[in-house]
Amino acid sequence: MASSTSPAAASSVKAREADWFIASYATNHMTGDRTLISNLVPVSNQVVHAADGEGMQVCGRGSVITETVVLPDVWFVPGLTMNLVSVGQLTEDPPLRSDIRKYVVDFLKVQLN
Repeated sequence: MASSTSPAAASSVKAREADWFIASYATNHMTGDRTLISNLVPVSNQVVHAADGEGMQVCGRGSVITETVVLPDVWFVPGLTMNLVSVGQLTEDPPLRSDIRKYVVDFLKVQLN
């Protein structure tokens, strides 16, 4: 007998460990690995452009949940070979400042007066 997982159960599953790269050029967090995304919602008519200018279809979006972090609004882009964390998306809410050095990126909370 085949078994299935309910959407509620699937939404609480933690993503397996994977390498993620900080990308100052990425418009959104994105991955080509469907198994990393919880609560996948289909998306249509959305295209991102790779560094070589190639258009790649965004097929869905959801959250990546690990033991230490939750990344909301991660785009699923089949064919993408890296997992990308968007600096712009990461620093917009709550407001953070990124301090990028040779091999280290620090994210600091911005104090609003």
